[in-house]
Amino acid sequence: MRTGILFYIILVFSGCASDTSETKTKPDFTRLVDPLIDTHQSRFDYFASATVPFGMVALSPDTKHGDLWNSGYLYDDKYILNFSHIHNAQTAGIPVMPVTGPCKGNLGIKASKSRFSHEKETVKPGYHKVVLEDYGVTAELTATCRVGMHRYVFPQSEEAHVLFDLGAPVGPTKMLYSWARKSNENEIEGYSVMAPTFRRKKPFMVHFVARFSKPFDEFAGWQKPENSDTNILVEPEENIVKGKGSGVYVSYNNLQDGEEILMKVGISYVSISNARLNMETELAHWDFNRVVEEADTKWNEYLGRIGVKGGTHEQQVKLYTDLMHTTSKRISNDVDGSYSDWTGPQPVIRRLPVDKNGRPERQFFDGDGLWGSQWNLNILWSLIYPEYGNWMAETFLEYYKNAGMMSRCSWGGNYSYVMVGDHSTPLLAALMSTGRATFDQQMAYTASKKNAFPGGIRDRAGYESGANPSGGGIDWYIDLGYVPVEIADRGAGYHRGGTAMTLEYAYQDWCIATMAMLLGKNVEAEMFLDRSENWRNVLDTETGWARPRHESGKWMDGFAPVSLNSRFSAPGFIEGNSATYSFYVPQNISGLIEEMGDRDKFIEKLDSSFTKAQPYRFITPHGEHGTGWVDYENQPSCSMAHLFSHAGAPWKTQYWVNQVKKISYGGTDPYSGYNGDEDQGQLGALGVLMAIGLFDVQGCVGKDPTLEITSPLFDKITLSFPSTTDRKQFNSFEIITSRKNQDDIYIQKAWLNGEEWNDFQFPVSVFLEGGKLELELGAEPNKKWGLKQN
Repeated sequence: MRTGILFYIILVFSGCASDTSETKTKPDFTRLVDPLIDTHQSRFDYFASATVPFGMVALSPDTKHGDLWNSGYLYDDKYILNFSHIHNAQTAGIPVMPVTGPCKGNLGIKASKSRFSHEKETVKPGYHKVVLEDYGVTAELTATCRVGMHRYVFPQSEEAHVLFDLGAPVGPTKMLYSWARKSNENEIEGYSVMAPTFRRKKPFMVHFVARFSKPFDEFAGWQKPENSDTNILVEPEENIVKGKGSGVYVSYNNLQDGEEILMKVGISYVSISNARLNMETELAHWDFNRVVEEADTKWNEYLGRIGVKGGTHEQQVKLYTDLMHTTSKRISNDVDGSYSDWTGPQPVIRRLPVDKNGRPERQFFDGDGLWGSQWNLNILWSLIYPEYGNWMAETFLEYYKNAGMMSRCSWGGNYSYVMVGDHSTPLLAALMSTGRATFDQQMAYTASKKNAFPGGIRDRAGYESGANPSGGGIDWYIDLGYVPVEIADRGAGYHRGGTAMTLEYAYQDWCIATMAMLLGKNVEAEMFLDRSENWRNVLDTETGWARPRHESGKWMDGFAPVSLNSRFSAPGFIEGNSATYSFYVPQNISGLIEEMGDRDKFIEKLDSSFTKAQPYRFITPHGEHGTGWVDYENQPSCSMAHLFSHAGAPWKTQYWVNQVKKISYGGTDPYSGYNGDEDQGQLGALGVLMAIGLFDVQGCVGKDPTLEITSPLFDKITLSFPSTTDRKQFNSFEIITSRKNQDDIYIQKAWLNGEEWNDFQFPVSVFLEGGKLELELGAEPNKKWGLKQN
């Protein structure tokens, strides 16, 4: 059902996001996004306001620094420390702060803080406005992809300054060195060198150019004299300030009340000249309102691929806020395609393929890993946002081309061994399975295959670095068919839980087998299919649970499905326990059901876990993952509610998905909504899938992948996405529900493209062609619906 190019689709969707007037000509999905949801205790990279989807610049206020967790913008804090331009899990930088009165920049970033109030604050995608009450300055922020734009309105001031605390710690990142100079009467330029972190093992650099709408009266800074631990204010020699902990500021004297100063800050991870190129290419003018409008348009184009009618206002707000969070991976290449590769002994500047106009054909991402994304982002990327999924996939393949091995994540162009396994492989397999892959599929298979043997990334446990890794246990996995208990005593790193590794490796092997089948490599496909059955070697059929096992073959003593003693991870597991990981067999759910007894026993076990977890909102406090029967605060549990359908009880899936969505992910205030470990959009993507009533426990992987149907929250959902045959054209798929009231959550009947449909699954290929799914919902379960294989 082809509907034309994206711009046309967005216009068609006007008014679909709510029950407001359908005569609107401009989409307005952004008004349904609330970036303040669950910001009371979030990660540094969680909050975003002045940014565009996937923008390199994510400009927003910071109220706390010092770590990845409880850092950045925290709702209950009373003071703003600065506005910084980069908010990633392991990269940060370019903090600025407008102040009045004497400069105190040398006294540390907290010395220039200001009170603020939410009553005088406006926050929406692409824009942030706040009043710095201690200085009487109204600050407004917006951005293009690579340029942050500021508008400051000052009170009458004898002296006012804009501080650049380039050497200060920002978020989880400390700075080794900074350098800045005055380049002309209204511009400064410089860079900061980020120190290595526990997760990012090498330094990284961010370069900037800051240009002002009005020439400044003075340029100065602060730095440490030799043999001193204290910064002092300095008059720069040759207009340069440099050194560890250094910073600079520009000054304006005798400002009139209401005087406006604009500033543009272009950034680059490659060079100062490229920061200037990014600025001059993306933002050659000084029209602040125009940038706000253009950012709003970009957000509406992204959000508008999902249009809804019906549901409550809160459900719509949560849906579009969830969608906003799915854009939290950050572009890290420049407008000419240049990016910085730090995988080798020395950093290397590389360039992505460009079109005839010199623009990059794709993007290189800075982003957290994809551990568990087969149950959230991978599905959403495969169905609706394939170009962004391919950007992520191509980023991992760049690591393979540059240094011989795919990375688990992409932080500052560095290798990083966050979590375990090779969790980039399920994304590659999903894009190939759904016909969405635009990358070199043979290379993707070769890269994934390498990671599945000694010498690949499965050699490494979580965060393990060094020249001789052994904590991943892939040698044991191949020799024994499982990773034994003894892995906990081998090698460095974290997350050395052999049972969890075995289960994750087995699923990833199945993904590689699928890739091999799609490429006609049938012999290798059979080998990986055999390995994908290794989950059986850690399932104790006597207890009915996945269980740690010794190298000798003996089961570990003292076993229990949940652990109250080892709260972070139960022995043998990774941020989880047997109660959650026992169901981690998406590649062979029917086999798992059989090994657990039969369908009735499987349902009873799973139902019992949800019943016990319900009083705790189906989550555990972050860091206590070993204690819960179900844990929707973290990735290993993310498919559990959908498993009932595979055991012949789709109505139980409909019930528990609805409960999890409402209780765990339904909140729309600063104290609820995500419950902690958002991981750059994974929980947001899961929230979207639950809201629209589509899922796939296999992560859209398989020779003929399917989608699972659950009950949506809305009366009408219109999903628009690039066609698989012509990416410039868009298809649409509608989901229409009829119900008497909002509490009707059980599917009574279904029609797919006009034909009655009595299967809880349907082919992904049917979805991608475009069409319509109609659902009749009721208050009581129809225990016969969804059981027939069409």
